[in-house]
Amino acid sequence: MNAHTTETEYRSDAESLKRIWALAGPVRRQLIKGILFRFAQSFCLGLGFGAAIMLVTDLCSASFTPTLAWGIKMTLLAAISLIGQVVFSYLASSHSWIASFKLGKELRLSMLNRLRELPLGFHLSRNRGDTVTMLTTDMQMVETFMSDGLPRIAEAFGLPVAVFLFLLFQDWVIAISALASVVVAVPIYIWTSRYMAQLGIKRQDMQASAAAKMIEFVQGLSVIRSFNRLAKGEEDFKEALKAFRQLSINMVVQLTAPLVVFGLVLMLGAPVIIWTGGWRYLQGETELSTMITAIMLIYALYSPLLGVTAVMEQTRMADASLTRMDRILTSEPLPEPSVPVEPDGLDISFHHVSFGYQLQPVLKDISFSVPGGSMTAIVGPSGAGKSTVLNLLPRFWDVDEGCISIGGVDVRELSAERLASMITVVFQDVYLFSGTIFDNISFGKPEATPEDVESAARIAQAHAFISALPDGYQTRVGEGGAALSGGERQRISIARAILKDAPVILLDEATAAIDPTNERALQKALAALTAHKTLIVVAHKLSTVREADQIICLDDGRIVESGNHDALIERNGLYSRLWHHWTAAAEWRLGKSVVKAKNVLNEV
Repeated sequence: MNAHTTETEYRSDAESLKRIWALAGPVRRQLIKGILFRFAQSFCLGLGFGAAIMLVTDLCSASFTPTLAWGIKMTLLAAISLIGQVVFSYLASSHSWIASFKLGKELRLSMLNRLRELPLGFHLSRNRGDTVTMLTTDMQMVETFMSDGLPRIAEAFGLPVAVFLFLLFQDWVIAISALASVVVAVPIYIWTSRYMAQLGIKRQDMQASAAAKMIEFVQGLSVIRSFNRLAKGEEDFKEALKAFRQLSINMVVQLTAPLVVFGLVLMLGAPVIIWTGGWRYLQGETELSTMITAIMLIYALYSPLLGVTAVMEQTRMADASLTRMDRILTSEPLPEPSVPVEPDGLDISFHHVSFGYQLQPVLKDISFSVPGGSMTAIVGPSGAGKSTVLNLLPRFWDVDEGCISIGGVDVRELSAERLASMITVVFQDVYLFSGTIFDNISFGKPEATPEDVESAARIAQAHAFISALPDGYQTRVGEGGAALSGGERQRISIARAILKDAPVILLDEATAAIDPTNERALQKALAALTAHKTLIVVAHKLSTVREADQIICLDDGRIVESGNHDALIERNGLYSRLWHHWTAAAEWRLGKSVVKAKNVLNEV
């Protein structure tokens, strides 16, 4: 489903209820019990109204003589009404809440599973705050409607049904006349609910936008402070909140008139009942007590129905939340093979691969092979498509044309689990999970022993700084690894990849923040890995790729040259220019000509 709302997303309350009900699935039976118990609670309240009115009308009748049986009957009716309301209220709440929690659990699991299955491109094209809002606010909206909204609808009809049945036994003509305003008001309600759907989805999207601005403001606080842009960041957040508030106000204002019309039409049943009851009494077709009863029950009949309008917004918000969640649940994951094929070896091949993001071409008919157990480096200017090459291999996206194979098997013919077990990616932007250093290193191999974790950390040149920390490997890294420096996070990420022991390792600018002291040792560690693994490295820092068995040089999405370091230097092509520019940049010092720096960057 598109990220933008469409007319097909707008539904009436009846359509929304049908859709939400279909979603209930495994908890539907428990929800039915909760709804029926809530209806019974309201019905028992109606019994109390009926008993009170019977008591008054009987006592007002000149021919009435109280008896013991009459007293017992009135007492029993009142007791049944009170006890029924308490018992059914408890049963309704327990069943409804438990069902809503179970449904929330299943929905969250479904959402997380689908998020896991969707290609990385889907996540990168979405706002992070939007996804967070779906898993929190939208999910809570659906849970609340299931636990409170649906039972309240049943409760709104329980009392009117009891009153209608009571009137039906007293005088069926008056009872039928009481339904006239309800029949006229229903179309108004349906039209109003459908109109509210448009505003409901917009409101939820606007709320997600405000959440995204808040997340962006908090996560970028250090940058905002360093550039003295606190006022600007706060203003962006305020603007998002202002837009959300204005849309919420517009929703209330625009719905006031139709809801007032609905209420007025519904309450017109009151004068209809009074006129019908009075006319029939004057014609001698009904008793005075019946007419009095009907008049006394007017508001007990219509007031609860007016309460349905209070549930309307809850219904609309729940439906809008489901519509937004559908954008994830109905998105197509990458296709899985019906019969997965097992690769034969670790040789990697790109065969006439072309790929683009949203119709913007990035890679153009590239072909190259990576022998198993070797180290291949991919270099080139910024925007040449280096990281895209790495992202296509583990199927973060699928190629537009051509194919990528491992061990002679197209990656699209491998199961997702098998492909993930074969490849470890160390990203340019390292992310560590909240927890300890030990937890993060052992993330790819939960059964790892402390000795295994320490060995991986030593190879990644991380053991020294970890040991110097007060809690060592049990040091908590904070959200995203905020308690560590960039270089420390990268080395932990590399240790995590080493411990996973996957046969194919992809490094995307993974050595960018490694200091010169540890760089040579890290190069030796990476070289040792290639004895039994296939290593593909993307780097601007050309010193890290000098020892590669093969260097692929990309420019504007095409392979312009390939070979080892010495051969490419002798060729005096793009790689040679990049190498000389990099070595020149490595010798720069403060005070050198700024013009020279600009010229070099322009050439690259």
